[in-house]
Amino acid sequence: MSVLEFAPKSFFTMRSYRVFRDGAPIGEIDCGGMREGATISIGGTSYTTAREGLMSGPYYLEANGNRLASAERASAWRGGFTVQAGGRTYLLRAASMFARAFVLTENGVAVGSIARHGFFIVKNKAELPDDMALEVKAFLFWLVILTSQRQMLTAVVVGSAAGGR
Repeated sequence: MSVLEFAPKSFFTMRSYRVFRDGAPIGEIDCGGMREGATISIGGTSYTTAREGLMSGPYYLEANGNRLASAERASAWRGGFTVQAGGRTYLLRAASMFARAFVLTENGVAVGSIARHGFFIVKNKAELPDDMALEVKAFLFWLVILTSQRQMLTAVVVGSAAGGR
């Protein structure tokens, strides 16, 4: 398994991330737009992530018009994503309801994980299969970022609704 980390570029933004291997930066994920999408830069190559539909449909990773990976919501109740990449199918889902950790499985067997660590400096550590392309690993990071941003937004909406009574 290869170990990678990703972390926000700055304490004040959760829109731009750096990807690290052995402590050295190897790429970036820029979630700059309002819609669900990002630009991933790895090794001088730029990749695009987006969603096919406005509010529904699969997410995808592409470069130069070629689709490299896709992800669909696994279930409305259980969450997570069914990810297709390199002719393989994975399931990426939260390790538990309250944990900030995700497990990657293939055919029901855990093959990797992505977990948040650090208290003041938010970093995420990923242990993913060696034979998985680096850009697909970054796509999985983006799915985790997207899920975390949605959870934060839900908490704000629920909190403001509860406080507004």
